[in-house]
Amino acid sequence: MTTFFDEPVAPFAAANRSRAIAAGVDPSQYDAVTAGLSSLHGWTDAFVRTGQEHLALAEKAMHPRSAGEAYRDAALWFHFATVLPNPDLAAHGEAAAASADALRRSLARLAPDAEHLTGPDFTGVLRRPSPDAPLVVLVPGMNSGKVEFMPIAEALVHRGVAVLAIDGPGQGELTVRSTWEPDYHRVVGQALDAVDGLPAGIGLIGLSMGGFLASVAAHHEPRVRAVVTVSGPTAITWGELPPYVTESFVLRTGGEAAAREFARRVSAPPLPQPLRVLDGGLDVIPGVANGEELARQAANGEYVLIPEGNHLLENCRWAWLPDTLDRLAARLGQDPASVVTRYVEAVANGDLDTITASFADDATWTYPGDLPLTGVWKGRDAIVNGFLGGAGKLFRPGGEPKVALTNVVADGEQVVAEWTSRGTARSGSTYDNPCLGVFTVRSGKITSVREYSDTQHVERTLFGS
Repeated sequence: MTTFFDEPVAPFAAANRSRAIAAGVDPSQYDAVTAGLSSLHGWTDAFVRTGQEHLALAEKAMHPRSAGEAYRDAALWFHFATVLPNPDLAAHGEAAAASADALRRSLARLAPDAEHLTGPDFTGVLRRPSPDAPLVVLVPGMNSGKVEFMPIAEALVHRGVAVLAIDGPGQGELTVRSTWEPDYHRVVGQALDAVDGLPAGIGLIGLSMGGFLASVAAHHEPRVRAVVTVSGPTAITWGELPPYVTESFVLRTGGEAAAREFARRVSAPPLPQPLRVLDGGLDVIPGVANGEELARQAANGEYVLIPEGNHLLENCRWAWLPDTLDRLAARLGQDPASVVTRYVEAVANGDLDTITASFADDATWTYPGDLPLTGVWKGRDAIVNGFLGGAGKLFRPGGEPKVALTNVVADGEQVVAEWTSRGTARSGSTYDNPCLGVFTVRSGKITSVREYSDTQHVERTLFGS
């Protein structure tokens, strides 16, 4: 085999335990199978045998649900047989193919609405809770694949978000049929083109090396509106990498020269989309820089470091996954509350493209009082450039108001939002105003707003002498 295979079993099994369990592998069975290994040389065969045991259970199951769950378990065991940099490509490919087949059989029983999409450079599973649901593409990493992230897909579907979990070149089902593609926007573009009735709200979640690949895709793909990366690298120093990583690179890229070139291209592109970057404090891989630089370079980046988190944060999903998926669903959703929340957040972040796209062409904004801004502003351009743009000019450079959403209540098309606005006026006065807006949202666009605020405070601070 290779240098990595001469390392002891226990550390590798321990490092991958929470990852396997989070994907759905039974922890007791994982412990039993890995404890029975005297060498990593036996890992692939042991995991394949366990997958075959679950296939046998599926075939004799009395209930479709039981069969579906057994096929799901088989798919996972076959998949985790492939996580080592095994130069036996035939065995590697057979396990990957068996995982893909078992996943299809599982979904046929557990999620019969799932669609299987393919293209020149990808294969994927699409699940849609409704025809107009926003869409998230799950991007796998170095030795992962779509089957591993079905629990995340399920969690998104329960939040009303459609999910397309994909394998790209050199990943999952396509592991031995192709090699990694650093220009991953080509893969994501193909995947989006394959979706009938593509929604306006599209997001990416990239996991491990998939974090880098997702950031590349988002940098080039204008249809993507929001991005999440988990344990994604932003720089790689080849000479410092451990054998597991270098040998995986060589296997997945087709040779050492290609592996070194791929590693050289790993860098943090500047992203215009809202971005959440998550890292674990215990995720320290020699030669790999974490995602902080990606968040720093983004126009609207947020960096979340979870001190107790390991690679992929699989040992503490409760600490980040529900909140992250909730936020992503709100950013992408077309329901009235999500549209208004996204608009106010765009104002807070200075995201002019999202602000403009939030309004219908013929929208109106009514502002109270007896001020130069008072009246009914008609049309998107008048609202964005005249009303909002005019208000922005009343503040000092660098003293533009900081907006914070404090409450949202929705009833059908009507949304009541409360926010605070704090800044420094051109006169030097401190502007600190609670505001309330009654929004009407139709077909994902704001059609009217009635704003209420302390207009006396506005007059004193922004228009006073």
